[in-house]
Amino acid sequence: MLHSFLRRLVCFPTGARDYDLLEAVDPAVWPAASLPPPAGPITDLPPELLHLIIEFVDPTMLATCSLVCRRWMVDAARKKMFARLSISLLNAHRFGRLFVPPALITFAPYVRGIELDHKIVRDFWVSDVLPQFIVGFPHLSTLTIFGLVPNVLPSAFQVITHLELNYVCTSHPDRLASFISTFPRLETLKLTQERGLYFNFGVLSEMCQPPPRLRGVDLDSPLLLHWIASANPKPLIESIRLEISHPEAMMAMDSIRALSPSLHALDLTLSDVEVGASFLAENHLDVIKKLRTLRIQADHSQAAQLLLKVLSEIDTSYLEEISLDFAIPYLDSPVLMFLPWDELDASLAALPSLRRLTVVKVLVSPHGWRSRINQRTVLLDAVNRMPLCRDFGVGVLTPDLESRPPSRAAGSPRDLPDLYGC
Repeated sequence: MLHSFLRRLVCFPTGARDYDLLEAVDPAVWPAASLPPPAGPITDLPPELLHLIIEFVDPTMLATCSLVCRRWMVDAARKKMFARLSISLLNAHRFGRLFVPPALITFAPYVRGIELDHKIVRDFWVSDVLPQFIVGFPHLSTLTIFGLVPNVLPSAFQVITHLELNYVCTSHPDRLASFISTFPRLETLKLTQERGLYFNFGVLSEMCQPPPRLRGVDLDSPLLLHWIASANPKPLIESIRLEISHPEAMMAMDSIRALSPSLHALDLTLSDVEVGASFLAENHLDVIKKLRTLRIQADHSQAAQLLLKVLSEIDTSYLEEISLDFAIPYLDSPVLMFLPWDELDASLAALPSLRRLTVVKVLVSPHGWRSRINQRTVLLDAVNRMPLCRDFGVGVLTPDLESRPPSRAAGSPRDLPDLYGC
């Protein structure tokens, strides 16, 4: 009887697309010739969502489910829909109910990443309940955590190869390092707006070592970079993105030097004029020999000089891609016209392997430097054929695809909480 009820409400016939699905229409008044064959059994609807639709969707909206059902089983649609799952205290219970026997889970092979918000990371649900589910996700590789460093996670999480820590608030760097070291297969690490200690490089214990397979780091704080570079043996780091916002943090350059033998990509954000001046005063990167990708983001008054200095220090034989990002206050956009383009042209012309050159204008908010979310405009993106920098149109705005807001994960709220003040 339930199946009959659901079929009338959910499995709308395909030929009825011209009707208003939101309006309650009595099928008895339709012309007989307009009624197409039945759409099929109720199993066309993914079984793991059946009870959620009945319980949480307004009955007048159930008719619209027919539009979803017809494309649900398409492999490409499921890959995109379930690539990331966002779990919070608000939806954890409902998420767990999807796995209650005899439920049939059909989306597990498509899950690539899981996001945990700041309210659930210390909850018993993450340590005791979630591991029972993720063992059934054969392609899970990414774990994203917001707000807090959780306790040591069960062994089921050791499959993680990419770890993202967003807006992590901690005054215990040892705990942060210890948590990262529990992922033996970790290959890439991202730390966004870490609010703990920045400059005390001696506080991390040598008892915990960084994951041996670590190959790429994306850090808003140099603290962990020193921990990685001090390991014995050192991981073979190939890619580094680092933001330095205080002059005291320039000690991180020593860590980059220590990791330079395997380094292929370097992304430096110098978000303070004093930091830029300190960088220009000394040689920091002269030991780098096989760099292929270089990106410099700094204040507009220093960015060009910083790039020229780096190019004069490193071995440029292998350098293939360069991105120069000028950080400019909203009211000072025309200053790009007065930068040393001739010097840049001469230096870039001497690079034997250069294949791509990108020049980006970054508009800095009056509220301060927020390097990951500032508005970005690509002024020049040249591949293979390199134009003169001084000739490109400063006023021509090219959309930067990478600056678009990331898509929301399945189950995540539309607006993430503001964790800057935590």
